[in-house]
Amino acid sequence: MLLAEGTGFDGSLHLLMRPQYPPGPETPLEMLNRPDPFFALTSGTHGVVFIPKAQTAVVTCHETPSDPQRLSAAKLIALQVTMVGGREFEGSAVLELPPGRSRALDYVNGSGTFFALWNDDGTHYINKLLVRTIRPLD
Repeated sequence: MLLAEGTGFDGSLHLLMRPQYPPGPETPLEMLNRPDPFFALTSGTHGVVFIPKAQTAVVTCHETPSDPQRLSAAKLIALQVTMVGGREFEGSAVLELPPGRSRALDYVNGSGTFFALWNDDGTHYINKLLVRTIRPLD
């Protein structure tokens, strides 16, 4: 996890269990886009820490998109994201939007403060409010 001023934390996110479909824990993107101003992270060195979402630039989880059938039906777009402060991320986003709203701009302007971008390093959940520029690579 990377904070706005560049400080990083390693740890485990606290995710809620969902009683509705799909069963299991919420995704990191769902947790980050909930209206709560803070989230909990358990760090090996600091224990449990409450992190303000507004100061969270990027949360990286070492995972890949989990539903291959959904992924095969969706449109992939390649993006280069430059954060305030200059850090860059390149990767792919999965577009699951209506046909008339399937541009990269529609994806980044979608609901929620965070969006997902994945590459070989994992999935990066990026805070839109701390982005300097986004460039479509397709």
